[in-house]
Parts: sequence; structure tokens; C-alpha cells
Amino acid sequence: MSLNKKINRLLREIIIAIFVALLIIITPISTFAQSPSPTETPTKGVPVKLDDKTLFLIQYKLFSPSINQRAEGISSRIQQVADNQTIPVDTLRTSNVETEAGTSTIIYAQDIAILAVSDADAKAVKLTQQTLANQYLQTIKNAISQYREERSATYLTRAAITAAVSTIVLILTLLVLWNVIPRFYHWLDAHHQRWIPNIRIQNLDLLSSQQISAIIQGLTRILHFVIVVTLLYFYLSLVLSLFPQTKQFGTSLFANLQAALTAVWQGFLGYLPKLLRIGLIVLLTRYILSFLKFIFTNLERRTLVIQGFYPEWAKPTYQLLSFAIVAVATAIAFPYLPGSDSPAFQAISIVLGALVSFGSSTAIANAIAGFSLVYTRAFQIGDRVQVGDVMGFIEEKQLLVTRIRTLDNILVSIPNSALLSSNVINYNTLLKDRQTPVIVHTTVTLGYEAPWRSVHETLIAAAVATTDILSQPPPFVLQTALNDFYVSYQLRAYTNNPMKLERIYSELHQNIQDKCNEANIEICSPHYSAIRDGNQTTIPSEYLSHEYTAPGFRVNPLSTLFNFINPNSPSVNSQSSSADRASD
Repeated sequence: MSLNKKINRLLREIIIAIFVALLIIITPISTFAQSPSPTETPTKGVPVKLDDKTLFLIQYKLFSPSINQRAEGISSRIQQVADNQTIPVDTLRTSNVETEAGTSTIIYAQDIAILAVSDADAKAVKLTQQTLANQYLQTIKNAISQYREERSATYLTRAAITAAVSTIVLILTLLVLWNVIPRFYHWLDAHHQRWIPNIRIQNLDLLSSQQISAIIQGLTRILHFVIVVTLLYFYLSLVLSLFPQTKQFGTSLFANLQAALTAVWQGFLGYLPKLLRIGLIVLLTRYILSFLKFIFTNLERRTLVIQGFYPEWAKPTYQLLSFAIVAVATAIAFPYLPGSDSPAFQAISIVLGALVSFGSSTAIANAIAGFSLVYTRAFQIGDRVQVGDVMGFIEEKQLLVTRIRTLDNILVSIPNSALLSSNVINYNTLLKDRQTPVIVHTTVTLGYEAPWRSVHETLIAAAVATTDILSQPPPFVLQTALNDFYVSYQLRAYTNNPMKLERIYSELHQNIQDKCNEANIEICSPHYSAIRDGNQTTIPSEYLSHEYTAPGFRVNPLSTLFNFINPNSPSVNSQSSSADRASD
């Protein structure tokens, strides 16, 4: 095993161990993060506010009709004191007063009674009355002091200067980004081949340096956009929070961002165990598919042999098993996907399933027929086939259609379902599987005057002289019919090259003509006239001798006909004697 393979194997094992460890460790952590802390108990009460800032909570209505009215009254009086710059903060004090409900502690600002603290208020928070009153007094003093400070001329001037500086820094930062990023793109385009290597596995280039450069540029654009949006967000939050009139809105931007990030983080922690389970499922599925690919690749290359399993079955079988394994893995991982339990997600899944079921029946039928054709071994790429009126060579086998290149170099696409229901004539199957040659045959009609033994020898000689005709097994001739005017001779021969049938037949017919002419065997039309005497022979002139001349017509005397009818007739004999004497 090479060093690279050992390192890759070690890395895979480390990744699996980390996945399992994280799954074990983070599950209880996420459960703890999702569960509320036992010390975090919800607090009841109505807030008392100054400038929309909560100071403390009121949990008892005291003399007011309701808690809300009491809290609103206290907030209004604190606002009145804060707006009155003539009331120093140091003049705020507490005083004990006897009321109908008992002794109460009143918080005063000069002659304004801001708040009365009763025993009921103290018991609600489990403090003494005086302690609670002192806490309220200190809180109110701090809030009024901050309120007045934020509206002072010095504070507003400092806030304006800070906002101006922040604006200048933001503009400079944006200008730097808008100038640096295009320069970085230009530099990357010019020097990517020097600084960025190609990612390859042995001799296979997975990603070129140009593709990696494009990916880096895309990620940089996304990062640039995120940085600009983040800067604008923090700038607005900072500037708005500097001024008391917009401080609440600016603070709310920070609070919303913090809440969003907290929600995302808690959601991530809560989803992390499911994410790790999905990762383990994906990892296990990948290893199973890799193992199956290794097995079927060796089956296809014939380095691994299984009895009865043909090499051409390896690729489609791997595709079927891969689809089934991925489908099972998806079904197992589906409950762990975010939103899988929502009714909307389930409704979309049902609608998509219905669309696939009702809208793709023909496609599914063609796909099933495509796999059926593979396992029936009807044809392979490059085979010469005939389907109906279409004859040609298998150019491409796809999931839904099969493409045949005809003898005229025309590409014909036939749906697999149509092929499955048709008769497919394959000229190559027996030759590939059993080394059985293909028989070529042609029929020649010759007259009865040609000796059949000579005809057999001549036709066999013509077959042997043909380029792609095999001498073993030897060609042979069958006399298929004795017709009225001719005999039908069928020449049958063997060839191992069915891809050239047209050329073989053409050359075979040429050789038949040549051999018949050399053997003085006339290939006449079937209905030649019965009287041949005196006609020019049909053999081409280059096969005849130079002394050949067309014979004349022979006309026998009429006595010959009578002699043929009755050789012993006296009249015939006397006529023959007279003719003989006359000739003498």
C-alpha cells in the first residue's frame, strides 16, 4: 500500500472517530442547552421605566386600582423629576410614613412623592422594606443622572464628533474594500497558474487552477458583501445609540442581532446531534457505494468472475444498487432533516410524489424496459441489429431510449419500451458468446443445361475468393427448388465480420459472375426463349475466344421431321435416297 493511501485511510478513520465522539459528547450538551436553567424562573411584575429603560418591577398594586396604573404613575413622576433640572439628584431621599396598610417608606424628590415602598413590596422580593427602598432610590438617582447627562451639550457634542468619526472611518473602509477587491481579482486572474496548483488524483484533474480561481473569486464576492452589510449594520447601531432620541432604536438593533445570533447558535446546538447522525449516514453510504463500485468495476474488467454474471451487467447493476442504497439512506436520514415534521414540508412531498407518479409513467416504463434489455442481453454498443424496418449499429444506450445509426448514417432514437416489445435481430451475439460465425447466403437461378456439380464447384469457388468469407467451415450449396425453367441454387458461406455484410454480398456477387463466366456457365434470365439455336451467347466477350462467332440458324429439311416421326416409312426412305443422289 502506498504512502498516500495509508494517509488517506488514516484520515478517514480519524474523521469517523471524531464524528462518533462528537455525537456522544454534544448530545447531552445540546439537551442541556435546550432545557431551561433551574435558577432561571420567570419573574412577574410590571416595569417602571424612564425613557423606555426599565428600572425595576412593581409586583403589588398598593393603593392603586391595578399594578399597571401604579407602575405608570411612578414612571410619570420619575420622568417629571428627570426633566426638571432645578431638582438636584442629591435631594432625593426616603422617609417612613404610617399608612392604612402599615408603615411605608416614601421616596421624595423635594416635595414630589415618587414612590411608596410597603411591606408587601418587600415580601414579594424577599427583602426588608428599607433595603428595597434604598435599592429603588439608588436606581432612580442613577437613571436620572444618566438621563440628564445624555441630554447635556457636552454629551451631544461628543456624540456628534463620534458619529462623524465613525462615518469617516466607514467611508474610508468601504473605499479601501472597493479598490482592493478588484485589484485582488485582477491579480488572481493574472497569477492563478503560478500560485494555485491544480487539484488532481493521479492523472485525473478534479479542479484546474482557473476553476479554483473562479471559486475563490465567488467566495470573495460573498465575503465582500457580508463585510459591507455588517459594517453598515454596526455603524447604524452605533450612531443611533449615541443620541438619546434614537438610542432605543440603536440599542434594539444590537439586541435583535444578539437575539438572532443566540437563536441561531442554540438552534445549531440543538440540531447538531441530528446533523452528526446525517453525517454518519452519508459517510456509511459513501463507503458502501465505494465498495460496490470496486466489486462491479472488477466484474466489468473480468478480473473478478461470478458464474452466470455477464460483464455488461456490472454497470447497470451498480446503478440499480446505488439508487436503492441512496433511497434507503435518504429514508433513514429524512426524519433528521430540519422541517421534516412540518405539515407544509409533508404536503410538498406528497404533491411531488403524485406529480412523479402520474406524470412519468411513460418514462418509468422506458427506464424499466432499458434495464430489462440489459439483463436480457438483447444487444450491446456497436452491435449490428435490425428492429422492424430499422437496420444499423447500436450507437448509444440510455435509460429511456436507444439510438441506432442506420447504414445511411442516420441516427434513429427508439424508446426502450418499444424495443422491449419488438423483435430484435442481433448479428453479433452468437459470434461474441459462442464464436459462431454468421451465415451469408444468396440464390442463383441457372438453366437445366448447366451441370449441377459444376455449378456447385463454381459457386463455392466464388465464395472462397471473397475477402471476408471463411474457408472453414467451408461454404456449401443447396438446391432449393426445381422450377419450370431453371434450378435455384442457394450458396451459403460463413463470415466473422457481420459489420461488413453489404460489402461481402457485393464482392460475393461479383465473384459469382466472374466464376460462372470462367466456367462457361450462362446466368440467363428465367424465361429465356426455348429456341436457342443461332443466338449470341450471354457470356461477356472478354471471357470468349477470339475465334468465337455467333452461330447461324440450322434449317433441317422437312423429311428429317418425318423421319423423326416414323423412321421406317418408305416415302421417307425414298425421299432420303433421292436427296442423297441429288447431293452426289
